[in-house]
Amino acid sequence: MNRRQRGFTLLEIIVAVALLALIGVMTARGVREARVMSEQASAHMDHLRKVQRAVQLLASDLRTLAPRPARELVGDGYRPALARDPNAVALFELTHAGWPNGAGTPRGTLQRVRYRLEDRKLIREHWTVADPTLSNEPQQRELLDGVERVEVRYLNPGREWDTQWPPLGSVGDRGFRARPLAVEVTLVVDGWGELKRLIEVSG
Repeated sequence: MNRRQRGFTLLEIIVAVALLALIGVMTARGVREARVMSEQASAHMDHLRKVQRAVQLLASDLRTLAPRPARELVGDGYRPALARDPNAVALFELTHAGWPNGAGTPRGTLQRVRYRLEDRKLIREHWTVADPTLSNEPQQRELLDGVERVEVRYLNPGREWDTQWPPLGSVGDRGFRARPLAVEVTLVVDGWGELKRLIEVSG
């Protein structure tokens, strides 16, 4: 007996098309979510690298702090090797050693650096001479964005923490060349919260 061939009914075709459409929507949604997660992960890693570079550079500058005061921008006075006034705009200013000179230009290896926080941006400024004047404009570099707060403390020779440097009572050349035993830097950064780094000062 011949078996009668049976085709698809209209209902079966509609169900199949609906299932294919549903699978297509779910697949597109999955691809879109995967792309968003990938972009978020990439942005997270980029921010992490910026945080790491900023902290490493800041730590390197403080670790190589040189006991070398800098001349005032105007006049014959001097600024301490490390200067931090809680009432000042800058976070701190210092002279550090070991400034690389890959181009072999005629200059020393000491560099005068200033850190400041402006519009939630951590900014590093440096001069091309150790004793800058008003005619020497600092070169500026934005290290990190989204910085809510920066706190800096200095461990003095008596192993007590100060929030300014040189410590109160420091006088003369000794005060201008004074270096802390260590510096504690606390950054409050969007997405990361409070980041704290204790940096031992060499020498």
